[in-house]
Amino acid sequence: MIKIFFVFITSLFITACAYTQGTEISQAQLEKLQINKSTQTDVETIVGYPQRKQNLNGGEIWYYDFSKISANPFGGNVDESTIFEFDKQGRLKKKYKSSNFGNKNPLLGN
Repeated sequence: MIKIFFVFITSLFITACAYTQGTEISQAQLEKLQINKSTQTDVETIVGYPQRKQNLNGGEIWYYDFSKISANPFGGNVDESTIFEFDKQGRLKKKYKSSNFGNKNPLLGN
C-alpha cells in the first residue's frame, strides 16, 4: 500500500501542469528583426501584437512579457520581457530581453 501511495505522489509531481502566460519570443525571431531596418509592422508580423506599449520622445516602446512556472518543483521558472524601441518613423532602434530565471514564482511576485 505504501508503494502505491509513493508511486501516486511521484506521478503527481511528474505530471503536474505547468503554467505559461504571455508571448515567448525565440532567439530566431529576434534575429529576423534588424536594427534601423525593421518596422513596427515587421515586428507585429513576426512576434504578434504587444501586451504593452509606451510612448517615448515621439517613438514607442513595445513590451512582450512571458512567464513560465515549471511543473517540476526543482525546475527553473522563467519571467522575462522582450522590449522593442522604435523611432518616430516606426523603425526599430533597440531590441533586448530583460530576464529573471530561477526558482522564483512570478505569480507570487517573488
